[in-house]
Amino acid sequence: MKNFTLLIFVLLFAACMASADVAFYTDATLFDALYPGLTVEDYSGTIVPPDGVQPAPGPFNSLTNNACFTPGAIVDGITFDNLEGNNNVVLTPPYLGVTSVTVGPNNLTDNGEFSFTVPVNAFGVEIVMPMATGSVYIEVFGTGGSLGTTSSAGTLAGVFWGVYSDEEIVRIEFIEPVTTGELFANARFGAALALENSTWGSIKTVF
Repeated sequence: MKNFTLLIFVLLFAACMASADVAFYTDATLFDALYPGLTVEDYSGTIVPPDGVQPAPGPFNSLTNNACFTPGAIVDGITFDNLEGNNNVVLTPPYLGVTSVTVGPNNLTDNGEFSFTVPVNAFGVEIVMPMATGSVYIEVFGTGGSLGTTSSAGTLAGVFWGVYSDEEIVRIEFIEPVTTGELFANARFGAALALENSTWGSIKTVF
């Protein structure tokens, strides 16, 4: 009986220590179909006029009051900021050819981060690089630390990237290794149900 109890304890401990199941997506249509009803922030509430560019101190969230946003212009629960602590920036169409309002670090060499104050396990965004096609390294964090890493391309037209985790996501870092500069558009986020087993295996990356 003692050995059986020890075995149960070991199995329970291993289950608790198991890493999160994380799925990454490059197809916006599939992502939106799998996780309907997420909150969308397209940053269209900006006070930057059309065909404009405006730097301003971060963070960008529902409390922001600066040359880019007034309080309440961004939905509650999501924050974008510059990881280096420098200014953020807003570009409005058609400046540099962008087709949606974009936010990002003002310096081309800086990196960005989305963080959340509401429960989130699904997040998607378009990665926009007006200067040149490039790539970003991405790391997803939960309450206990890193949930996984990946990378994505970025283009002028925007490249969709999304993530689902069965553990809560608290922040996501985007590290751009060269100086093409990364911007972001049309973010969606929120709590979502797990994928059905019938579709999980074909689109899931496990860490």
